[in-house]
Amino acid sequence: MKIGTSISRRITVQVLSTSLLIALLAGGYQLYTAYREGLQAIHEGLRVIGTTQVPALTADVWQLDESLIQQQLAGIASQPDVSHAAITGDMPFQVAPIGQRASPTDSAWLPQVVSRRYDLVRPDEVTGQGRVIGQLTVEVSLSGLHGRLRDIALTVFLTELLRSAVLALAIVIGMRLLILRHLQQVARYASELTLDQLDRPLQLGRRPRVQPGQADEIDVLADAINGMRVSLQEEIAKRQATEQRSQQLAVDKEAAELANAAKGEFLANVSHEIRTPMNAIIGMSDLALHSGMAEPQRGYIQRVSTAARLLLGILNDILDFSKIEAGKLDLEQTPFSLTDVLDSLLDVVGVKAREKGLVLSFTVASDAPIRLMGDPLRLQQVLVNLVGNAVKFTAQGQVKLSVRVLAQSPSEATLRFDVRDTGVGMTPEQLARLFRPFSQGDSSTSRHFGGTGLGLAISRQLVAMMGGEIDVSSQSGQGSTFGFSLRYPLDLSRTGDGHSQRLGGQGGALGHLPLPDAPPELAGVHVLLAEDNEVNQELAVALLERVGIRVTVASNGHEVLALLADMADMAHQRVDCILMDCQMPGMDGYTATRCIRADARWKGLPIIAMTANAMVSDRQKVLDAGMNDHVSKPISVEDLYAKLVRWTGRERTQGAAVPVAAVRAGQRASDGTGPA
Repeated sequence: MKIGTSISRRITVQVLSTSLLIALLAGGYQLYTAYREGLQAIHEGLRVIGTTQVPALTADVWQLDESLIQQQLAGIASQPDVSHAAITGDMPFQVAPIGQRASPTDSAWLPQVVSRRYDLVRPDEVTGQGRVIGQLTVEVSLSGLHGRLRDIALTVFLTELLRSAVLALAIVIGMRLLILRHLQQVARYASELTLDQLDRPLQLGRRPRVQPGQADEIDVLADAINGMRVSLQEEIAKRQATEQRSQQLAVDKEAAELANAAKGEFLANVSHEIRTPMNAIIGMSDLALHSGMAEPQRGYIQRVSTAARLLLGILNDILDFSKIEAGKLDLEQTPFSLTDVLDSLLDVVGVKAREKGLVLSFTVASDAPIRLMGDPLRLQQVLVNLVGNAVKFTAQGQVKLSVRVLAQSPSEATLRFDVRDTGVGMTPEQLARLFRPFSQGDSSTSRHFGGTGLGLAISRQLVAMMGGEIDVSSQSGQGSTFGFSLRYPLDLSRTGDGHSQRLGGQGGALGHLPLPDAPPELAGVHVLLAEDNEVNQELAVALLERVGIRVTVASNGHEVLALLADMADMAHQRVDCILMDCQMPGMDGYTATRCIRADARWKGLPIIAMTANAMVSDRQKVLDAGMNDHVSKPISVEDLYAKLVRWTGRERTQGAAVPVAAVRAGQRASDGTGPA
């Protein structure tokens, strides 16, 4: 950096200016003192003239002695600095004055002369009174005094100037040795300092301090700079460590996101690969069980079906737990019947309870509302886990589910669900690790009762997502009680139909009302099945043809488009619905659906996805592609039939089938639930 006026130069100018001012003040004072003393000396000389020479001159004038008068006047004029002396009076002769009298106009800011007039007084011999016989005028010139003052001023100025110069030089040298030299070292150190040289301290060429109290301002400045350097080193080290941690966290986060994405993709692929053969196992087992085979073959197939459904449940638990961990599990908000949830629950756990000889009872309070708004599937999943665990860990006695009302308003109700059993119970140590994923009471429990240990962990998280919390009380050997409370909005859209909002005072155990075995009225419906797996083709065709559905099979999306193009020219080859597998060779179901929706002739054709992909994102992907609904594999026969009834417009009306076209038109006109 370019340096302007240096500190030494400014200090020198200030010292010289101060010294000059002091010299001027001191010289002025000395001049004033010398001037006063000179004036006092002049006035003293004039007084002496008046006391010593005026009496003698008066006597000479009285005697009219001209020679003596001249001598006396010359003596007065010879006094120092007397420039004029003259005598006047009543004398018969004229006395010549000595020296030239100062002109009245010759004036300056200082007086040039000091004039004194003396009266020559002679006492009267008769009266004794004084009589003026003449006057003596004496003028003293101040030019000599002024000259002496000039000499004094010059001497004072030169002396003070020399003294100021010596003082300034001494100050500058001292400043340079004591301050400026070190400041220049500090400036040079600061200008050359870089981040790579922070380990090099500032060192001044000074005598080391013996005691800490001997430090001066330069030492304090050097210590402050070195302290700042150390602080900067520490701050840079902290920032570098923070940046390294941030970079590592970013790398770890990216790796975790990639791992999470890979895990999600892996789970989706595993789900698809497992569900495809599971669909065949469960479906073919159901077909075999409905074929009227004899024992013991029927028992074998029944065990195969039960084991397959158990494996499917484990797979669903793993997928649900993964989705909850990833925050991708969404809750629905749909109208549902509490009775339907309990009926489905009885379907799932009732058989196992009967096999073990347990008393299974469901009790719903008489004031409990039945029509609710929420996610019935997740409520049923929690109840299946809790009641299923109670059945599994109870060797004898009973399992009881009770539902009661904790609070209710015209728009919502808080329900309390409690599951009590008379099973093995749990110790406090087992309760402490009860809800940990992949964990059960102890290893012997896992070996004796089986299971993955995910059910309770999933149930707890599902209840938390629905706004509640599971609590448990248990004693070893005396059974357990699991409970939770959930707040549900009431479904006010169906308060006037035959399905009452309450149980109508029917407290106590609910009877199980099995669904009728009669197949849905789907006879005559034409379905185009897009499926590449031959076993799944065979299964789906058997399930559809069992209820009178006519099936046309395509192995990929290209065949689907080709068949639709051929059917467009033949009125009797109309298709009522497409069951579309999503993953097929050549052209998958998503691409085929987009091509179908792009053709105005097929925009209203119902398309139901039938795929082994069971993730939440898969369902949204199905809807985004333009499909109307989704059926996951392994196929639930009831769910498949129900969705075919919905989207093809077939309904039971007093046991008679309603034409497809009429139902479709009625749906579009009434509530818009028909195909888009």
